[in-house]
Amino acid sequence: MKNEDGILIQSTAIMLAKHFADEKLEQAKSTDELKGNLTACIVYLLLNEMEKLLHILYRIDVNENKVKAVFAQQNPAAIAPALAELIIERELEKARSREQHSKHENK
Repeated sequence: MKNEDGILIQSTAIMLAKHFADEKLEQAKSTDELKGNLTACIVYLLLNEMEKLLHILYRIDVNENKVKAVFAQQNPAAIAPALAELIIERELEKARSREQHSKHENK
């Protein structure tokens, strides 16, 4: 993993820790570790606080059609990991965009 990738993952982990109010997310050192920790958070929210999960998805701006496709799956056990992937993908996009924007500002 390149150092730049590590920085993006850490930035993403920090943002997700804030969204989900879970410090464990912030400690993730890899995408796989982040996905595992995030999946656990999502499972909890799916079972106990569905409205909060939907609010977080909206706030993060995960593509609504992709979210609907995940919830339409026949296998309920696949929902949390699939949502975790969508969330991480979106947060990484935003982190890359912020980095590109800051590079252009510093020129």
